Amino acid sequence: MKFAHIEHVVGELAAPLAGARVSKIYQPSPEILLFKLWTGRETLRLLISAEGQKSRLHLTEQTWPNPHIPPRFCQLLRARVSRIESIAVVNDDRIVKLQCQGAQGHCALLIELTGNHSNLILVDEQEVIIDVLKRIPDGSGFRTLLAGEEYLFPEKVNFTVTKTENQTLLADENQSWNQAVEKLYSSVQQSENKNDFVRQLQQTVHRQIIKIQKRLLSIKRESAKQKNFDANRLTGELLLANLHNLQRGMSEVVLQNYYLQPPEAQIVALDPLLSPHENAEKYFWRYKKGKRGQEHSQRRLEESRSELEWLQQLEYQLKDNAKNSDIEEIASELRQAGLLKERNNLHSKKTLQPSKPHDATSPSGFKVLWGRNNRQNEEISCKILKKGDLWFHVHISPGTHVVLKSSQRHLELKDEDLEFAASLAAGYSKSRDDDKVTVMMAEAKSVYKPKGSKPGLVNVLQFKTLVVKPYRID
Repeated sequence: MKFAHIEHVVGELAAPLAGARVSKIYQPSPEILLFKLWTGRETLRLLISAEGQKSRLHLTEQTWPNPHIPPRFCQLLRARVSRIESIAVVNDDRIVKLQCQGAQGHCALLIELTGNHSNLILVDEQEVIIDVLKRIPDGSGFRTLLAGEEYLFPEKVNFTVTKTENQTLLADENQSWNQAVEKLYSSVQQSENKNDFVRQLQQTVHRQIIKIQKRLLSIKRESAKQKNFDANRLTGELLLANLHNLQRGMSEVVLQNYYLQPPEAQIVALDPLLSPHENAEKYFWRYKKGKRGQEHSQRRLEESRSELEWLQQLEYQLKDNAKNSDIEEIASELRQAGLLKERNNLHSKKTLQPSKPHDATSPSGFKVLWGRNNRQNEEISCKILKKGDLWFHVHISPGTHVVLKSSQRHLELKDEDLEFAASLAAGYSKSRDDDKVTVMMAEAKSVYKPKGSKPGLVNVLQFKTLVVKPYRID
């Protein structure tokens, strides 16, 4: 926080905070304290942050979560501070002194808003440190800040304050300096929260992609073991055809395999405890089990490939300059799939209206629409796509669904219209940085959504391909 801004904020706080009673002190995060104050006329919330480049001091109207168990420094302040006597900037530096009173006498909270070295220090009347928010031991290379040590001001930094800085921050003459500072840091915090949330979504999707890839390898190995299940059926039929040559107690038998041309001798292992017919039934049972296993493996293989395609689509969308509405819809998809575990509830509710598909006009005047998330893609491919329209998607790669609305105009499509729509499909895909991209083009009747498939996934029965240069409209 800039020195000039601190002076303005403290100047506004001097009168209302003088003699204010401390109702409650919270520590919603490791480096943020929130004082709930009663001035005799109104309740104020004073936010004090020692968050490195976001260190600040101002009144706030924002609500913060209150931990069930207050941290160490918060407990100390609750025990020692019950009233604020005064607030002032000290040492002609970015340090604010909150003179306080409590059950154990007078004390002061020194708020050092000095960037990466920001800290909060509680001292007694003799300027001896009672405790520190971020303790700094002796020998660390920095100023020692420990309980029982004498408090010393940090090395002063010279500041050059320009009139332009103040005018930029206080652009709205109807707001106070406290409101201006809160607005400034709230926008920074929202941007960081968005970036953190996007990273959380990307990590969630990436972990699941690795999990699905491992599952696919496991299914393929299991399927390879079940590949020769039909041999058990043939062996069972050979045993049934040669029951007259078998008897209980045999451990093996040599039979002529007449399924081969010319027939060959085959050694068949038997269970001596079973009858000839029971041995044949055992081979049929193995055949049925293998067949069920193969069918199950094939079904799991298709489901896993479909899920992997869906996840790779989400991964691409999160990296492709996703807007807030797109991020919310991606998070909603992951939540519905049971993959997203919220670290907090800030993003658990939708705050924005669902976004609409993007659109443009082709060189001949045909409307072209494309989606930027799975919900939009599904809307385009399942609702907007009609008979006579053309559907585009990059070949074998995550990307957007594009529809060329050729059914709305009774005009002949030109090659430049097809290339325009295909270029958009390539531009809004994972292959957007390639010089040339292969794009699928299909009629509406060839595009359908499989029952029970993930959002944004469709099957294409027949298609042609175009090779185009990627193009984006941003």
